[in-house]
Amino acid sequence: MLPQVLATVGGSGTRLYPLTLDQPKPLVEICDTAIIANLFRVLASQGCRRFILGSKGASNTLSLSNYFKAGEGFFKRLGIADHQDFSYQPLYNDKGSADSLRYCMNYYDIKDDLLVVSGDNLIDIDLGSLIGFHRKHQSLATVVLKELGPEESISQYGVAHLGQNMRVEGFVEKPKPGSEPSRMINTAFYLFSSRIREVLMEMGDRARDIAGDLIPYLIENGYPVYGFPISGYWIDIGTPERLHQAAMDCLSGQVKHFDRKYCYQTNQWIHPSTLSRIEPLLLSGDITLKGDVSIGRNCRIERGVVIENSHIGHTSLIERDVEIKESMVMSFAHIKHSVSISRAIVGRHSTLEEHSDLGLDGGAEGVSVIGENVILPSESVVAPGVRVAQLKHSHSILATGRFNELGIDERNIYFKEKIR
Repeated sequence: MLPQVLATVGGSGTRLYPLTLDQPKPLVEICDTAIIANLFRVLASQGCRRFILGSKGASNTLSLSNYFKAGEGFFKRLGIADHQDFSYQPLYNDKGSADSLRYCMNYYDIKDDLLVVSGDNLIDIDLGSLIGFHRKHQSLATVVLKELGPEESISQYGVAHLGQNMRVEGFVEKPKPGSEPSRMINTAFYLFSSRIREVLMEMGDRARDIAGDLIPYLIENGYPVYGFPISGYWIDIGTPERLHQAAMDCLSGQVKHFDRKYCYQTNQWIHPSTLSRIEPLLLSGDITLKGDVSIGRNCRIERGVVIENSHIGHTSLIERDVEIKESMVMSFAHIKHSVSISRAIVGRHSTLEEHSDLGLDGGAEGVSVIGENVILPSESVVAPGVRVAQLKHSHSILATGRFNELGIDERNIYFKEKIR
C-alpha cells in the first residue's frame, strides 16, 4: 500500500471569486468532477487508500465532508474495495499548511511516510518513481518540481535552487524575470518521511506554512530535501483563467488521468441519457459539435446550437440558436435562445437570458465568469475578464481589496480583478 495522503484544503479561494463564494475551491468542478476528486483519482488509481482532508473552518469542512462523506462512493466508482474511510481534520483553527500537517499527524498518529498535496492542483505523476527516488536519497522531504518553458511566467511561484543530485538548496519566491535560479517550480506536492513529525515538534509555533516555513527550516538546518522533477501535466488552479485552461486541457486529452466516458465520436463524449434526447438533431445537422466536446447527463439541447471545444455540465438546458465556443458551462445551467458564449465559465444553476454575449472580444485577455445561481439579464454583454455574482455577495467581493466594482443591476454585481 502506498503512503497515506493529506490534502491541504484550508484556503479561502478569493482569486477564483465568484465560483468560490458558495463552495470551497477544491470542490469547484472541472468537466463535472471536483478538482480535488480528479486529484484523488490519480492517487487512488496508483494504490493510495487512505485520504485525510486538512480542512479548516465550517464552510470548507462541512462542504468537503458532505461531498466525500467516508469515501465509499468515491472508491466504489473506481472499483476499489480495499480502502480505508476518508478522514477529516477535527475542529482546529490551524495557522497554515504546516500546522495542519503537524496536527493531523499527531491526531491520527501517523508514523509512516506521508504524501501532502494541495487540493487545487491537477497533476499526472508516477507515484512509484517518486517513492523510489525519495527512498533512494533517504530524503526527509521530497518536493515535486515542474520545469516551466521559457514562454511561461514563473513570477507567481517558488523557484528551486538546486545542487548536486537534485538536492534543494533553497527556493526563491516569486522571482523577478531574469533573477530566477532555475525554471523548476514547487508544485505543492510533497513526500515526507515519518521523521517530519519530530521536526514539526522541534519547530513548535514556527511551523505554519509548508513552503514558507517548514521547507526553509529543513534546508537551513541541513536536513535532506530533494526535488523530484515531473514531465507530465501539472496546473495550479488558482484563477478563472487557469481553471478554464485546465478544462480545455482535459477535453483535449492533455491530462493523462482525466476520466472521459461515453465516447460519441472522436474527441466527443455525450452521456447516453443526453444522447437519447439529441441524437436525431445531431444526425440531421440541427445541432453542430466541433472539436473536443463533452456533454453531461440529462441535458436538453435545441435546434441551431453550435458547441465547439467546450464542456456542458449535467442537467443543463441549452435553447435554440446558442453558440458556445471554448467554454465550460457547469451543471444545471439554463442558456436561453440566441446567446453567444466564447472563452467563458458559466457557474452552476445560472441562467443566461436571451441575446446575451459573453467574452466575444477576441482581442482581449481574460475569461468571462458567471457565478453560481446568477440570472444574467437579456441582451447583456460581459467582456473578457469581467465576473458576475449575485448582488448579496458584493461586500465579500469588495472586502478582499482584490477587485474593482464595474457596476450593479437589481440582481448582480459586475467586477474585475485589479491590475497589480
